[in-house]
Amino acid sequence: MVLRYKRNMRIKLGYLAFAALTASAAAQAVAGPVDFQPGPQLQSRYQSPTPGKGATNLAKKAVIGSGKTAIDTGGNNAFWTESSDLSDAGLVSQADMLWDSSSKIFYAYSQTTLRCTHGKTINGGILVAIYGKKNYLGKPPGSGWWMVDLQQGQCQAPVAGLYGCKFSPSGQSLACGLAEVDPRINDMSIIEASRF
Repeated sequence: MVLRYKRNMRIKLGYLAFAALTASAAAQAVAGPVDFQPGPQLQSRYQSPTPGKGATNLAKKAVIGSGKTAIDTGGNNAFWTESSDLSDAGLVSQADMLWDSSSKIFYAYSQTTLRCTHGKTINGGILVAIYGKKNYLGKPPGSGWWMVDLQQGQCQAPVAGLYGCKFSPSGQSLACGLAEVDPRINDMSIIEASRF
C-alpha cells in the first residue's frame, strides 16, 4: 500500500513538473523580438480617444507611422502628437496618435528606444493599434497589436521585415513573430510565430 502511494505521488509530481515546463515553454513562445507590453494608460485610450493635455500637431490625417510601419486609414481622422510612456516603463517619448472613428481603432506611433528581448537596445519606430468598442473587426475592446520594422540580426530577427505581437485586453501577449498588415482592413497578423 505504501509503495503504491509513493509511486502515485511520483507520477503526480512528474505530471506537475511536466505541466510547469510546458507552461514555461508556452510563455517563452509568446515573447516578441522587442520587449514591449502596452501600458494600461495607453491601452485605455480607446475609451476616450482625444488629445491629452499639452498635445500638439492637432490635425485631420489618414496616415500614421513611418515606412513599413505606416497605416493608411483612408479617411480624415483626428491626429495629434503628445508626450507618452507607451509601456509605462518610465521612457517618455513623443508619440503620434490617431483615432480612426469609422473603424473604431486607436493608433499610437513613436520613434523611440526599444529594448530587445535579449537585452540590447535599438532606436526604431513602433506602431500600436488598440481596438475600441464596436470596432468593425469585432475584436475585444482594449486588445490589439504592435509592430516594428527590423533588419536581419536586429533583436535577433532571422530575416528583415515586420515583427510584432497581438495582445489581449489585459495586455498579455497572445502571439508574436514575423508579421504582415492587410491594407484592406488595416489589421496585423502573425504569419510565422517565432521564439526570441
